[in-house]
Amino acid sequence: MTCPEPRTVADRIETVVVDPTNVVEAFEQNRDDETEHRRHVLRISPPFESDVKAVPHVLDDRDSPSDVDSTAVHLRPETFVSVRDDYDRYRTRVSIPTRRESRSIARSDHGENVDTEVVEEYHTTAMEAWEECVRTSLVDEILLLPDPKPENEVWIDVQYEER
Repeated sequence: MTCPEPRTVADRIETVVVDPTNVVEAFEQNRDDETEHRRHVLRISPPFESDVKAVPHVLDDRDSPSDVDSTAVHLRPETFVSVRDDYDRYRTRVSIPTRRESRSIARSDHGENVDTEVVEEYHTTAMEAWEECVRTSLVDEILLLPDPKPENEVWIDVQYEER
C-alpha cells in the first residue's frame, strides 16, 4: 500500500481572510522603513485549514535562518492589489505617494517657496486618493506558489473583513 502524497499548504487553504487596513498599513510601513532591513508582510501561520487569517508581521533581513518560522507563509501587501495593465503580474502599479513627490507637485503649483502646511495638505490628499485606489483594487483571489514551478501555482480566494 502506498501512502498518498502529503497535501501542500496551498492545497489545504481555500480562503485567506485579511483586513484591508492591514494591507494599507503594510504598504505605508514598507515605505517608511525602506532604509532599514525590515519588510512588513501579512503572515499565514499553521495550522493551515480551509480558512486562514493573514496578520501583520515584520520580517527582519538580519534574522538568522533559525529565527525564521519556515512553516509560515509571508505575503507582500502587493499580493492583495490588482495589477494594472499588462505589467509584471506579481507587482502592483499602485505606488504609494511620498512626501518628496507631494512637495514637488506643491512647488509646481505654488512656486519654490511653498510652506510646509501646503505640502502636508497635498500629501494628505495624495495619501487619501492612494488608499482609496488600493481599497478599490483589492483582488478576490491571490496566487500562492508552493514551489517555484509555474505549473504548480495555486489561486486562493480572499475574504476581506471590513468590506
